[in-house]
Amino acid sequence: MTLRRVLVPGLLGLLIPFVLVSTVSAAVKHTVSPGETLTFIALVYKTSVEELASANGILNPDFIYPGQEIDVPGDDDGPSSSTGGSYTVQSGDTLSAIAYEHGTTTDELASANGIGDADLIVVGDVLTIPGDAPSASVVAGVPKLQFPVRPWDPDVEAIIDELAAEEGIDAGLVKAIATVESGWSQWALSHAGAIGVMQVMPGTVAWLEDDVFYYDLNEYDSVWDNVRLGVRYLHILLDSTGWDLYDTAAAYYQGLSPTQAGVYYPDTADYASMVLSVKAAYWP
Repeated sequence: MTLRRVLVPGLLGLLIPFVLVSTVSAAVKHTVSPGETLTFIALVYKTSVEELASANGILNPDFIYPGQEIDVPGDDDGPSSSTGGSYTVQSGDTLSAIAYEHGTTTDELASANGIGDADLIVVGDVLTIPGDAPSASVVAGVPKLQFPVRPWDPDVEAIIDELAAEEGIDAGLVKAIATVESGWSQWALSHAGAIGVMQVMPGTVAWLEDDVFYYDLNEYDSVWDNVRLGVRYLHILLDSTGWDLYDTAAAYYQGLSPTQAGVYYPDTADYASMVLSVKAAYWP
């Protein structure tokens, strides 16, 4: 999910802390939904990641979590409500992004176009934008979800359960990390390049493929491979921290070396506490 997970065994990374000061008043509040990134929210509100980070004092643009309220700078009242029409799918589009942009919901957009799997849309497809007013759960086209939420998919859950059992680790910990990291979305891609359900970093993937699995995995397109990478990494971190859940979550976020050295970055405590809170709420 962030630039913090660069796994270089034995190497202690350095962090130079800095403070972001808000200089722009916020006209809109956006409640973060599972799987959303600051980049995505910036796109929806036609602003920049830097402006959102500055307006909210966010030190790490890759650390936002479901239920967090984001102040959106500027005078825009947010995405307008849907007035109908059509939209041609472009490269990089997701159904949720299109729905947000047109003031409707993913479910309403999928229903209007007979889409059974919201993750499967094709570049060049022309989508019908429903013209009815958004449902009661939407305000100005933005779903208002309260944390904690239950974003999980039964197919993803089955994969997590099976792979966690193979590794002999608590599936609840995996599910809690997947909830905070991506909202269980394989299509989540962070500002720093973290990938998929488990938001594995490319550097961590390369290390696991070269030195642990000894074969390549498809972390981009395969939920199974993405979760396998994340679960094996978690097992390694659990072994390395003496199966301390807090330190394991912290190491997943900021890296093992600083955690073992007793160095915790400013937002690590928030992340680790969030993971343990989600686990306690749903998978104690």
